[in-house]
Amino acid sequence: MKLNSTKLITLIGIMTALSFVLYFFELPVGFILPQAAFLKIDFSDIPAILISLSAGPIAGIVVELLKNILHFIFLNKDGGFVGELANFAAGVSFLLPVAWIARKNFNYKTYLPALALGTAAMAAAMAFVNYYITLPIWGIEDSAARINMINSALTPFNIVKGILMSIVIILLYPRLQSVLKKIGR
Repeated sequence: MKLNSTKLITLIGIMTALSFVLYFFELPVGFILPQAAFLKIDFSDIPAILISLSAGPIAGIVVELLKNILHFIFLNKDGGFVGELANFAAGVSFLLPVAWIARKNFNYKTYLPALALGTAAMAAAMAFVNYYITLPIWGIEDSAARINMINSALTPFNIVKGILMSIVIILLYPRLQSVLKKIGR
């Protein structure tokens, strides 16, 4: 959808702020995945996905980038950037297929395939990112140890995260669809 630049910048700012606030609300996954108890799910990707559906994937990527820059500047506890990098990669790898499938019309016929593909793409992309980037940065050099961590904790975590985000989008998008379409004009 075509947006004028002022409207688009404003919408990106609002969605970035909302994403940043949602980043504060993290749910531990230890009760679902005990092997991934060190990971937490947040719903800060939802505004980026919603803006992707109304203004295109570039707007969603910008929201993901700005949210993670803000998190790194204001909330980073360990001084590293690994969590923000992983969050950015996960968010973008989820929203791109969803935005691609929904580029014409995100409706009940396209919900499930788009969100299922987004979840699968996120799980696959994060297996790659974790194997080659994040786990080596964390000091896990052994290939077998990385594969074990990815298969036993990280990939199941990303699948659970994708399913939970999909449920939230299915619940929210129909209620916000008319507003998002108006904004996107």
